Amino acid sequence: MKQSKQFLRAKYLDKLKKMSDHDRQKINKQLQKSLFQCEEWLHANIIGITISQTHEWETWPIIEQAWLENKQVAAPKCDPATKQLSFYLINSKQDLAVQHYRLMEPISEQTIYVRPNDLDLLLVPGLVYDRDYYRIGYGGGYYDRFLANYHHSSISLVWREQIVDELLHEPFDQPVTHLIIVN
Repeated sequence: MKQSKQFLRAKYLDKLKKMSDHDRQKINKQLQKSLFQCEEWLHANIIGITISQTHEWETWPIIEQAWLENKQVAAPKCDPATKQLSFYLINSKQDLAVQHYRLMEPISEQTIYVRPNDLDLLLVPGLVYDRDYYRIGYGGGYYDRFLANYHHSSISLVWREQIVDELLHEPFDQPVTHLIIVN
């Protein structure tokens, strides 16, 4: 029997929040190393990526590596009225501020909007994944809406403990195109 999205969301969020700093750092380094070696990363010029929260896999080192490799970085901004994501190019932490849902998001007045399919690679956050690349995120459906019309590579960084055989998915749920999984 498949478990409900709400149950799995709570279970895996709790699991990630309770992870030791040592284990989190080890997994972060493995995920980053694997990402930086994958074809999608190597060929991407503009990367869409969230600014991670403390229980998520760290994205700031990924952002800094992208800049070192002369890639452009676009961070998402949520629109709670439409439940849509918009991405804006960022060049430093000064381009960000705490906004909707207490997330660090681009300050739209000082950053440049990026059309969805101008992103070569999209890193998609999530809490639990299945073997068909479906995911359960935080429940707003923002990434599912975005992925429905996005036509390039999307990758999620995943610790093996975040994988289940199969998730319940609805017609509007969208899988990512690749998972980078580490032990």
